Amino acid sequence: MNPGIGAPELLILLILALIVVGPKELPLMMRKVGRFLGQARGMARDFQRSFDELGREAEMAELKKEIDALKKSSPLGEVERELKGAEAEFRDAAADRPHPRVAPKKPVPMPDPAPPSAEAAPQPDPAAETAPLEDRTEAKAKDRA
Repeated sequence: MNPGIGAPELLILLILALIVVGPKELPLMMRKVGRFLGQARGMARDFQRSFDELGREAEMAELKKEIDALKKSSPLGEVERELKGAEAEFRDAAADRPHPRVAPKKPVPMPDPAPPSAEAAPQPDPAAETAPLEDRTEAKAKDRA
């Protein structure tokens, strides 16, 4: 019922209908009013259902677009491509370097020991390197003399 129509208002409407229509035709009129209200409620329900159905169809269309986009992007395919690329890189790296358990084909040459002349070479004075420039020039002058 309408919130603006209460029991007193309904009583007044019933009395007016009784006076205007008469007691003989009042039940027939009430049946017609009831049928009309039922039809109006049915139409309102159908209208509401059609809007709900349109909303569901729009949601389904959006979901379908998202699913199609996911199928096209195929994240699984991207992962497979990345894994294949990484596998190829590992194979290339393995081909460049021999396995550690396999003996190398050529012996690796060992570096020669330091020549004996390197030991006889004069070592620079560490104090001279840290001394100020003036002190170094004086030390060189003394060495020459």
